[in-house]
Amino acid sequence: MAEKINNAFHSAKGGAKESLGRGLGNEQMAAEGAAEKAQAQTRSNVNQAQQQVHGTADNLAGRTKATVGAATGNKSMEAQGHMQSATAMSQNRASLIWNYMVPKAPLLIGTTLSHYTYGPPKPSWSYKFNITMAMARAFARHLDDFPLKHSQALSRLNDKYAPIHPRATTSESTVPNSYRDKAATYVDGLLSQQKLDSEKLGWDWKHDPRAEKPLTGEWTEPTDKDENFAEGRTVLYLHGGGYFLCSVKTHRWASWSMARLGGAKVFSVDYRLAPDSPFPAAIHDALAAYLFLLDPPTDAGFAAVDPKNIVIMGDSAGGGLTFATMLAIRDSGLPMPAGIIGWSPWIDLMHSMPSVLDNALSDYLPSEGFTHGGQSSLKKLAKLVADVQDEDEEALLQKFPAMQHYAHNGLLNCKYVSPILEDNLEGTCPIMIIAGDAEMLRDESIVFVKRHENAPTNLLLRVYDDMPHVFQMFGFLPSAKHSLRESGNFIRNVTLGGAGLPNKSLERIDVRGERRPLEEEAVAGWKERVGKVGGGLKYLARL
Repeated sequence: MAEKINNAFHSAKGGAKESLGRGLGNEQMAAEGAAEKAQAQTRSNVNQAQQQVHGTADNLAGRTKATVGAATGNKSMEAQGHMQSATAMSQNRASLIWNYMVPKAPLLIGTTLSHYTYGPPKPSWSYKFNITMAMARAFARHLDDFPLKHSQALSRLNDKYAPIHPRATTSESTVPNSYRDKAATYVDGLLSQQKLDSEKLGWDWKHDPRAEKPLTGEWTEPTDKDENFAEGRTVLYLHGGGYFLCSVKTHRWASWSMARLGGAKVFSVDYRLAPDSPFPAAIHDALAAYLFLLDPPTDAGFAAVDPKNIVIMGDSAGGGLTFATMLAIRDSGLPMPAGIIGWSPWIDLMHSMPSVLDNALSDYLPSEGFTHGGQSSLKKLAKLVADVQDEDEEALLQKFPAMQHYAHNGLLNCKYVSPILEDNLEGTCPIMIIAGDAEMLRDESIVFVKRHENAPTNLLLRVYDDMPHVFQMFGFLPSAKHSLRESGNFIRNVTLGGAGLPNKSLERIDVRGERRPLEEEAVAGWKERVGKVGGGLKYLARL
């Protein structure tokens, strides 16, 4: 117990110091507090794991003793076994409460003190949202304390409790494997164009055992359809989660929002996840789902959807997959959808833009990088290049630890992995990008649009002041509601019978919903950074 109290004290002390450091804008204080808190939590996690092992063993021993006692008619042994099992289970529950609930108290206290003493990280953040962000940040960054499989299991556990909106109707749907077979032909052609075979990919994507299980999805539509609803209008939704977490169920809030505001049926797809099924598995499944919508089997339960009535969209990694799918559709000669939407799209897996570090304190994404465990955070990579600044950057990239689960380092400069690298949007469809000004992925959204300001397609960019990554999930925020309406309007305007779109529209939107043009130099020096890890050796050397 003394060790638990000591760990809790240092966790509280570190958490308060971290929160105060953020409030003061003192990065060193925040970093020291975070380090102290992390050390205490690591010790606590080790203790917890040991306790759970002992608790599980005691529980099993108790149940065995009770079973033997019952079988032999030994009432005393049976009673002792039940008592031992019950005690072990009680201790495990107490341990869970202590290790998961108690550590949140100092976080809440520290955030509260910082909020009312120094103000929130962003001027418009209410106390409620500041607390919400602190909890989201703690959860996202706590995932690194556990093995990847545990994090994925936790994500699947959330599926069991994912609510369905009371005004939504949902139904499961299975995409026959014949559509994966059709999609594989196109994917094979795309990879050949990129000179990528199984050896360069690092795995045999054509014989993935996880592809033997059919691709599944979920339809969502409003129960009570209003005047905005149009039969046939369809959204293909690709969920986020870093390409290795989440599902259609964790993103039911997004499906329902777009069904209601876009006046559409939404088909969300459970594409295969990394690291078990890395690139190109996700894009393979997304293409299969698109082909399924265009030409369904007779027993699918819906009629073929006109591509001019389909909008593909996604958030975060799902947003990146949306862009990659659009490029794959065009490059394969397939009919283009009516448009695409990316919410905080992750389109730069090389982390080349400055906001990845500049906005670490105002976002909830892991500050230590997006590879589970943070072994390839930009600051750690900077240490590796400190003495080799003259070495070829591509050769150096091969020496880095794996940066992503989705694709190994040698694939990060492929446009279907990092769509920010695409330099030609001719033949694509209208594009809407929504990003938060306070998020770590902000700059890649801005740079994508800046690269294609003269592209022959409609480009809409909305950057919301003070907002973090995929802020649409925080539905109580006025900016979240505003951006959801913007997305719904886009869906209705680009599909059949819609009002159409302006050619180009690059705007910032404040918390009151007032618009202003995006400044010309929104991301300084982006041209020399794009396509280089951390922006290139010159920038890594400064970290």
